[in-house]
Amino acid sequence: MEPMRFMRAMLSLLLVFSCSSGLAHQTKLSSSLLTLNGSSVQAEVEVNVLDLEAALDATFVKSDATLDFQVIKFQSEAIFNYIANNNRLFCGLDSQVPEQLDSFRFDGEHLIIDLGWLCGGTDLPTRYSVSLFQEVDAQSRHVVSVSGDQNFVELLSLGNQEISLSTQQHSWWDLVLKFIMAGIEHIAIGLDHIAFLIAVIVLGRTFWPLFKVITAFTIAHSITLTLSVLNVVSIPAGVIEPLIALSIVYVAVENFFVKDLERRYWVTFMFGLIHGFGFASVLRDFGLPQDGLIWALGSFNVGVELGQLAIVLVAIAGWRLMTILPFFMSSGQGIIRKRRASLLISAFVGLLGFGWFVERVFL
Repeated sequence: MEPMRFMRAMLSLLLVFSCSSGLAHQTKLSSSLLTLNGSSVQAEVEVNVLDLEAALDATFVKSDATLDFQVIKFQSEAIFNYIANNNRLFCGLDSQVPEQLDSFRFDGEHLIIDLGWLCGGTDLPTRYSVSLFQEVDAQSRHVVSVSGDQNFVELLSLGNQEISLSTQQHSWWDLVLKFIMAGIEHIAIGLDHIAFLIAVIVLGRTFWPLFKVITAFTIAHSITLTLSVLNVVSIPAGVIEPLIALSIVYVAVENFFVKDLERRYWVTFMFGLIHGFGFASVLRDFGLPQDGLIWALGSFNVGVELGQLAIVLVAIAGWRLMTILPFFMSSGQGIIRKRRASLLISAFVGLLGFGWFVERVFL
C-alpha cells in the first residue's frame, strides 16, 4: 500500500475511534464534606447533575444547557434515595439511614445535598462508605474531606470505597502523600492532558530536551493553579475546557511544520497557563485543607510532574524500541519513516482534541 493511502486509511480508522471514545459516560469528581461531632455526623454531598442523569436514566438539563428544576423536583425522592443508598455511615457494625437536612442546593451544574446521621446509644461513627456512580463509570472518584473530631482528606474509588472514622492521627506526611497521589492520578486518568503531552513530546528523542519542555509546562500550570485556588484569578470551566482541547489541536497541527523541540519551551509554557486552570478545578473539587494549603498545593504539583515525567520516559522507551526495529534501521528511509510515525500520532491526537472541542462547546 502506498504511504499516503496507508496514512488516509489509518486516519479514517482513528477518526472512527476518536468519535466512538466519547460514547461512554465519564463521571466528574464528586465529594463529601464530612463533619464529625461525637455521635453526630453531617455531610455536604456534591455531585454533577449530568452524572445523576446517567445514573437515574433521566434528563435534568434542558436543551439550552440550563437545569430543569421542575423535573429535578419531581425526581427529588429518587435523587435522595440514590445518594443516600450510595453514601453510607456505619455506627459500630450497623449502617445508618440518613436524614435530609435541607432542600437541594445548586452551584452551576452541581447539586448539593445535606445529610445527617446520629448514632444511637454509646455508639460512635466507625466507617463512611461511598459507591456513587460506580455502576456508570468504573473510574469514578469521590473525595471525602473530614473535619471536626478528625481532620483529613481521602480519595475513594471502586477499589477503595470507604474510610475509617475510628480515632486516628493523620500527620502532615499523610497529607503530602495524598496530594502527590492525587496529582499522579489526575495525569493518569486525564486523557486530554495526556494527549497534549504526547503531541508536545512526539518529536523528541532524548530525555533532557523533553524534561525542559515538560518542566516549562509544570511551572506555567503551577502559577495559574495557585492563583485560581487562592481565588486571585477565576475563569469558568466552560471557557477553559474548550481552550485545553484547542491547545491539543494546535500542537498536533504544528508538528506537521516543525522538526524539533526548540520552540516548544514557550509553547508549553503558554498552554501550561491554560491547563493550570483545569488542574485547579480538579484540586478545588478534591478539597483543600485550610491548615495545610501550601503543602497540598506543592504536593499536587509534584504529583503532576512525576506523572508527566513517567509519560516522557515511556515515550523515550517507545522511540528507542522503534529505532532497533528493522523497518526503521536504514539511515535514509528510517528517518522518513520515523517522521511519518510522528505525524500519524500527531494526526490521531489532533482528531481527539478536535472531538473534545466539539463535545465541550456544542454537546
